[in-house]
Order: sequence, then C-alpha cells, then structure tokens
Amino acid sequence: MSGIINQSFRFNLRVLKAFYLYPEPEETFLHKIRTYVLYVLFVVTVPVISIIHLLTSDDLNVERANYNAAFLAQTTSFVTKFLPFVVNGQNIRKCINYFENFKVERENHQMIINECIRICRRNTSAFYICAVGAVGSWATKPLFWKGRNFPVDVWWPFDATTDFSTYCCVYLFVAAGPVFASLATGVIDPLIAGLCYHATSQMKILKDNLRHLSDYADEEISREKVDRSLVKSSKQKIISTMIKKCVDHHETILKFVKEYEVCFSWVVFSQIAGSVFVVCFCCLQMSKVDAFGYYVFQLAVYFSVILVEIYFYCYYGSTISEECDSLTDAIYMAEWYNYDVKIQKALLTLMERSKKPVVVTAGKTVDLSLLTFTTILRRSYSLLAVLKNYQ
Repeated sequence: MSGIINQSFRFNLRVLKAFYLYPEPEETFLHKIRTYVLYVLFVVTVPVISIIHLLTSDDLNVERANYNAAFLAQTTSFVTKFLPFVVNGQNIRKCINYFENFKVERENHQMIINECIRICRRNTSAFYICAVGAVGSWATKPLFWKGRNFPVDVWWPFDATTDFSTYCCVYLFVAAGPVFASLATGVIDPLIAGLCYHATSQMKILKDNLRHLSDYADEEISREKVDRSLVKSSKQKIISTMIKKCVDHHETILKFVKEYEVCFSWVVFSQIAGSVFVVCFCCLQMSKVDAFGYYVFQLAVYFSVILVEIYFYCYYGSTISEECDSLTDAIYMAEWYNYDVKIQKALLTLMERSKKPVVVTAGKTVDLSLLTFTTILRRSYSLLAVLKNYQ
C-alpha cells in the first residue's frame, strides 16, 4: 500500500513529473537539462518579451497597460515561484516525502490521517479545476476580439499578425507559457498547503497521545496480561516510554516545519507578492468594463483563483500554529497527577519546549495566518485607491 503522501498528492506529483519539476530519487543530468529548458522556454520567455513591449511601445493605452500589468505581476511571480523546484529539486522532494512512511498505530489516528488525505485531494481537485478555467478563459479571450490579437501584448522583431500561419504559431507559443505555469501552479499550491496540513494532523495525533497516556498504557497492560502486583510499576514504565516517543514525534514535526520553510518560503512569498498586485489590477479592470461582458467574467474567475491561492497558504499556516499552541492544554488534560515525579518533570519539560511559537512564514517576513490574509485584502484595497487616483 502506498504511503500517506502518495495517497494525498498522487495527481499533484504526476503533473509535476510531467513538467519536470519533481525529480526522481537519482536525478540524471539529462533530466536537469530538460527542467531548465522548459523553465526558460515556458516560464521566463513570455514575461520577458511582454516587459520589452511595455517598455518600448510608442502608443501605450492606459487600459491595455493595466491589463498587461496584471498579467506581468502573476507571470513574473511564476519565474521566482518555480525557481526552487528547478535548482533545489532534491531537497523539495525530501520535504514532500517527510511523512511518507509514518506508521499509524490506532484507529482514531487513522481517522485523522484519512481526513487529511481527503481534504488534500478535495483541495487539489477544486483548485485545479479553477486554475484550468482561469487560464482557459484567459487564453481564449482574443477569440472574442476583432482582428488578430494575442492573449497579452508581447514584443516581436517582426509583425506576427500579417500571415495567418505565423499568427497561429505565435499565438500558441504566447499562450503555452502561461498555460504551462498555471497548470503547474494548480498542483503546487494545494501541495504546499496540504503538506502544512499534514504537519497539523501529526500534531493532532501527538496531542491525542499525550492526552490519553494513561488510557493507552492501560490498553497495553491488558494486552500483555501483566500480573496485578506489577501493574502500577509497569504502567509508569509504559507511560515513560510513550512520553519519549511523543518527544521524538514533537521534534520530528518541528524539524519538518523548519525544512518546510527552507524549501517553500520563497515560493509562497513570490505568490503572495504577485497576488497583491493582481488583485488590485483585476479590481481596477472590473470597475471599468461592462458588468455582463465576457471580459468581466474572465477577470472574476481569475480574481477568485488568486484569492483562493492566498487563502490556502494563510489558512493552513494558521492551523499548524494553533495546534502547536494548544499542545500544553493537551498535556494538562492528561492524568498527570497520577504519574510519578520523573514523568511529571518530563511533561513539564515538554510543556516549556512547546511554549515557543511555531509560525510558518513566507520569505521570513510574512506570517502565514488568517490575520495576514485580511491584511493583504486591506492593503490591496488601499493600493487600488491609489491606482484609481493616479488614473
């Protein structure tokens, strides 16, 4: 049977492998070359030629510039967002598979893991459908315009609209880059958020073990059929052993959070930074177009996907912080008053260790929490007001 990570993110990892963003355990030189070629061709090229057009255009339309700016904010964030997957693939693979071989010993713990797997799959399915819809509406938008246009204005050293076959080839190339990046980010965002939720589930299991130390010790004694005269001493030994396992489990979770930040902190920060500008430009565009046109529908879908992206990171970042903060409560709810002094001291040490806040950050500057999500929305609204006054 496959591990919990494979069960949770089977589709995500298949897509990343297809796009050469998830290496094999023994990565070959040819695989690395393919990764860099696809990255430069589909992620870097279109934003670069779009920026060149924005800087060199003589007849720059303000409304069109707003639209291109929203596109550039997102695609430029893709450049930095995918870079860790290109240059640091093996470490990311190790982080993704951190809990792959975790063994579940109790039925109620298996229920926690199963719920986590279900939520990860649900998030991937829902978000990927939204991402496909958003990039599909963006790529087909020029079909509703008059004349030959591209999904975004780009610079070419020749006129790409004169010949129909040339126009079709250029159109496909311009659309292929953002489509590639959007399909990849459609599995990356729920993957990163889901890994954070796996750490939350591990913390829930740890809290359950600490809260029911006495009950689980009694179950083990009944299975081993310990002599009645030795029950009390055996129980204390079993509880002591269980606490050692809990301490190791706690350290494992904390190490994962550190490795998680090292691997994905810049990825998340790039997405959040780009999303702030995308939200502003989308709102600005929606305030200037027909309320029932295709363009406003495309902007609304795009706007919704961006908000969901930010919410994923902030919500699941807050869940791990909340679970870690409540670890001392779980210890206190146990029958610690029936334990011997040595065990009580061990629990006190663990309580003191757990008082240090566990906060997942983006770029070492932005805490991933629901408070951050509301702050981003407020700052986006303020920036939108500035852009309106500017125009």
